[in-house]
Amino acid sequence: MLARRDYSQAKLRERLLAKDFESSVVSQVLARCIDAGYVDDNRYGRTRLEARLRRRPSGQRDALNDLRRQGLSKTMSEGIVEEVFTEAGGEEAVLDDAMRRWQAKNGEPTALAATKRCFDHLMRRRFPRYLVLQALSPWLDNLRD
Repeated sequence: MLARRDYSQAKLRERLLAKDFESSVVSQVLARCIDAGYVDDNRYGRTRLEARLRRRPSGQRDALNDLRRQGLSKTMSEGIVEEVFTEAGGEEAVLDDAMRRWQAKNGEPTALAATKRCFDHLMRRRFPRYLVLQALSPWLDNLRD
């Protein structure tokens, strides 16, 4: 399984238990995999989040929830999200990337309804409302002119 992709400890445990391996055997296997460096939650979380942000830019809350769903601890998830977003230039830079992608696909909005669609799109990606409104304000100003 690990030859195909990385897993968090929790997800690997879940998968092995689903294949009817005994809990004690799964614990031993996990311990050996961790000692050998085959399973590393921090590495897994970073690579997952970096790939996810390249594929689908989203807010820190969305990223944190995704890592938590993968079985990473709250503390580890928060640390990984903070590091990766800092390296990416902050949540504002990730939001700018998401807006550039939306604009490349849909064009710059020429009506309030199109701006609202962009707003809704960014809110579904769980960016903070104040950042989204701040980023959309130039478009809204152009609509008023």
